[in-house]
Amino acid sequence: MQTLISTLQNLGWSLNGWTAFTLVAELLALLTIPSVLLQRRGQSLSALSWTLSLIGLPFFGVLLWWGIGRTHLDRKRRKRRTARLTVTKGFVSLRPADASEDEPGEFLSTFRFPAEDAGGIFPPVRGNRGRLLVDGAATYSALEEMVLSARHHVHFLFYIWQTDATGRRFRDLLVRKAKEGVQVRVLLDAMGGGKAAGRFMDPLREAGGHVAVFMPTRYFRRSLALNFRNHRKIVVVDGRTGYTGGLNIGDEYVGEWRDMGLRLEGPAASQLQEVFLDDWYFATRENCADPAYFDGAAEPADEGSGLPVTCAMLAGGPDTLDNPTLDAFFLAITLSRERVWITTPYLAPGPDVLTALRTACYRGVDVRLLVPRRSDSRILQLAGRSFYPALLRAGVRVYEYLPAVLHGKTWVFDSEHVAIGSANLDNRSFKLNFEITCFLRGPEMTAEMAAIYERDLAHSEEITLSRFEKRGSWTELKEAAANLLGPLL
Repeated sequence: MQTLISTLQNLGWSLNGWTAFTLVAELLALLTIPSVLLQRRGQSLSALSWTLSLIGLPFFGVLLWWGIGRTHLDRKRRKRRTARLTVTKGFVSLRPADASEDEPGEFLSTFRFPAEDAGGIFPPVRGNRGRLLVDGAATYSALEEMVLSARHHVHFLFYIWQTDATGRRFRDLLVRKAKEGVQVRVLLDAMGGGKAAGRFMDPLREAGGHVAVFMPTRYFRRSLALNFRNHRKIVVVDGRTGYTGGLNIGDEYVGEWRDMGLRLEGPAASQLQEVFLDDWYFATRENCADPAYFDGAAEPADEGSGLPVTCAMLAGGPDTLDNPTLDAFFLAITLSRERVWITTPYLAPGPDVLTALRTACYRGVDVRLLVPRRSDSRILQLAGRSFYPALLRAGVRVYEYLPAVLHGKTWVFDSEHVAIGSANLDNRSFKLNFEITCFLRGPEMTAEMAAIYERDLAHSEEITLSRFEKRGSWTELKEAAANLLGPLL
């Protein structure tokens, strides 16, 4: 050490606090590089981005890596998989016996994943009724109706639960049901809903309800757990009706936000139930593999509750070797022959999805992307726009929605298939978050989703390559800089 200090002094360095700080930061950055190389094996662009960040900004680079970059994936994957195997053994015998689709067809039948990655991949089931919920007001009204109808249990899982008027509305509604003797379970992600999980939820606990936090952050432990967030949105009532989509619980979703949700009734509700109870067991170790939570799905869906659909849930997450959410969407794009219409608030496709979208255009598929003009994340919006030139040159039609902050996550494939859920078209949804997507088949549902999409396009501006290329060098530079953050997230 003394030799190093002498050498630095001979080079003209003055030994002071700043010099010491810089040396320590550089040393920590160098010691962190092997961790980057090991954790980002097979992801050369991500590894290079992190390495350059460590060298260029050693102090902040080290903090970011150990805070949100390093995944501790193997340890978390083993823990999560062990929990899943323990609880899902009991689920298999509780699944509706006669609901499986006899001839699932080319699209949904492609979801045959390796056994180690297939824990959250469900077969298509028929006999469901689905209703699209086109904004926050419609969604919250439907959720309130579902909760009020509960007789045995209500299960809520949300990434974000704000402590505002909307948050209090649903907390107090659940308190009311808990006092009536209904079992209430609320699971919140630690990052998105951690604030609400504290004293805000005490009235629900006092009424007999249960509140749990998914993967709490521990700032003085080995991993800060800032990655691997539970981004799912799930509601299940009496095992018979369910909800999933893009909306969380908060005032903003009834304000100037445009989002989409889906109310389901029928056997598909049992698939949502499995996903919720799997996550609940992981967070609480309470095993709810009991017929009381699944019997409701065996009842025929009410014809007045929505359009007839065949459904298959896909619960992807970083606890698998290859996140099936990415694989499923890649397959869906490459199998489509007529159209791929996507709504996403965050656009950050990896090279594989980017290639799938471009080559779909080459096959003559009508590929469209609907993204927000006003976004809740300026950096992610800039990063998304950096992909426009490659997409537009290939023939993808890109639209920016004008009236509100667009937050829906929907897909329309050909004439009979749609998807809706929590996953965005970005790296975080495909690799780092726990997500839920409902794939649906049904011509009526597809026609309705396509009609909603076309109405949204009427309130959007189509981006043309000639006009986009005139945006200016400074804007182009900001987009390119924002794009560099993609592999880091």
